Amino acid sequence: MDDEFFARVGHDLRGELATMLAGVHYLLRYQKDLGPAPRDMLERVRGAGERLKRLLDEFDNSIWLRADASRPMSIARCDAAELVRRAAVQLEAMADARGVQISFEAGPDGAATVEGDPELLRVALEYVLGFAILRSRDRPVKVRVSSADGAPVVTVVDEAGPVPSEPLARLLEPFGERAAIPADPVAPRRRERLGLGLAIAHGILGAHGGGLTVEPSSERADGGAPASAADLSATGLRFTCFLGGVGRDPPTRLPETEGRCDAASGR
Repeated sequence: MDDEFFARVGHDLRGELATMLAGVHYLLRYQKDLGPAPRDMLERVRGAGERLKRLLDEFDNSIWLRADASRPMSIARCDAAELVRRAAVQLEAMADARGVQISFEAGPDGAATVEGDPELLRVALEYVLGFAILRSRDRPVKVRVSSADGAPVVTVVDEAGPVPSEPLARLLEPFGERAAIPADPVAPRRRERLGLGLAIAHGILGAHGGGLTVEPSSERADGGAPASAADLSATGLRFTCFLGGVGRDPPTRLPETEGRCDAASGR
């Protein structure tokens, strides 16, 4: 878990991948006499290369699985709503391919700002939102920006169905998210993520004095107000991203809730 090791390996792998993708792009653009079958194969190679670039990004960002107070960050004042929008733009193609509609809501205090590394915070939000999109197909994902104790909070809710309590408790651990992502019906063995994204998001937010929790998102099947907890049924997952702010203390731990995974404790 050495930062320099990840940087060197990632750099070398990216160099070779860039060369291969450049060749594929050249053939697709300039080789006019390509038949349908060769062109289809090159498109498949191009798609695999783009997925590999995303996996290498995840590999590079896995340094955040390990806390290191000396690791440098580029600190600036960030607008929480803008960070969410930037993360959503990066995921537009993925959402469109799955028929996922992302709805965005900002409360009256949703424009709250935070001191942090804008790129890292966007990456953390992108991993959380991307996970919700990967779980969903032809179902909505809701994102809300609000504020708690003067710090921005981003909530991501999907309607992709419940996750059993045991894998839910491990969801923020490295590779724990794999159990909650259904296989691609077209290419079951295709992998869009290494399985580290949520754990990376947990580490990035923790480094900013924030945190990440996940719990079942429950509501009544008929959409009405529940009279009691017995009237609730889990329809998906709710992620709460506390953006914190450099120099802030981590958020006060929330009361224990069955099926809740707390980023600070992993429980």
